[in-house]
Amino acid sequence: ALAAARDRVRATIQRLPLALQKEVQDLFGLLALGPARRLLAGVAGSWEHADPQQVAAFLQNWRTHSLQTLQVAYHALHDLIIGAWYADPSAWAAIGYPGPLPELAA
Repeated sequence: ALAAARDRVRATIQRLPLALQKEVQDLFGLLALGPARRLLAGVAGSWEHADPQQVAAFLQNWRTHSLQTLQVAYHALHDLIIGAWYADPSAWAAIGYPGPLPELAA
């Protein structure tokens, strides 16, 4: 499930305008750096070994942070995940979405 979500997010990012792709790449690059990840997200080790509670706390912190930049970054991550999931036809049955109307799909 994680690999599928990662692939959907990657595909979604690739459909963004180049300027937004660069911003997302910069955000992920920053969060990949150990010292920045520790300072900004509170995660000392790698993301692969992060405790789910640490990740949830990091996201909640950014969502409600007093710095608007971190709130914007949270919403960007949130929207990427949610948008990628809703855009995936394999998820539509779970939410009762029949797919695009035939006249709009063409």
